[in-house]
Amino acid sequence: MQFNIAIKFERRNIRLIIEKIAQTETKERYKVTARNQTFVLQNNRPIIIAKGLKYFPLTWKVVEGGYHHPHILEQIIKAIEAKI
Repeated sequence: MQFNIAIKFERRNIRLIIEKIAQTETKERYKVTARNQTFVLQNNRPIIIAKGLKYFPLTWKVVEGGYHHPHILEQIIKAIEAKI
């Protein structure tokens, strides 16, 4: 599954390509690609759904690559959660 999102940062839009690259029984991984940077985010959504915890917050973490702007990372995670 692949989709696009746009994030506002310092009065400009950053367009990102999000691609779901792996899913197991306990975690999902998404590859986030910007113009010059790529990193992988992981969450625990499948296990939360399996346990029936519909409104429990997801736990996200960066597993590959590095990202230094926590504010942008927050916006990326919110946009991904809105799309999935």
